[in-house]
Amino acid sequence: MEELRLAARAYYNNSSSDLQNLAINFFRSMDANRDGWVSFQEFTRFLRHNGYNWVNPNMFSQLDTNNDGGLGFWEVLTFYYIIKTRAVWCRACGAQLHGLHFTCVACFDGGQNTFDLCARCYGGRQFRHHHRVFLDNYILLRSKRGISPGTNVNLNQWFRALELAVGVGNLLNVGSTLVGCSIM
Repeated sequence: MEELRLAARAYYNNSSSDLQNLAINFFRSMDANRDGWVSFQEFTRFLRHNGYNWVNPNMFSQLDTNNDGGLGFWEVLTFYYIIKTRAVWCRACGAQLHGLHFTCVACFDGGQNTFDLCARCYGGRQFRHHHRVFLDNYILLRSKRGISPGTNVNLNQWFRALELAVGVGNLLNVGSTLVGCSIM
């Protein structure tokens, strides 16, 4: 959660005044009694009335960094960042995915809704899906690094190239003191 707090503050500090005003107005819309902080009751009422039923109310305690029973602006800003950028859910167990997760390459590449899985469900093969190639979100992002905007490149090709590179790395390490290279 600390990384999310830092990211939210970084985006806020480097955004336009218009975007900063949106975040301030979001805070004000939660702070119903205008006392400068958001109580648990205000938080849950806001979730219910604004269609954020999918947010677990237990998130309140995770956001309340100083454990004072309420959320100040920076704590609400973290929540704002999470709901605007992190609305990714494991399609197997339903957990909200904040960090590392796995995405179906074919669904991602095809511009469809993505099929995302937490590491536990992907690692334990606790899911059903019609495609077989998944990459974690970091590797997926890195694999797109060389793609020019507007270029339609099949990410399955990138995955095969990555597998080939890993395989060559393993072959080169045979007989040496190095442990074989693997991302899996």
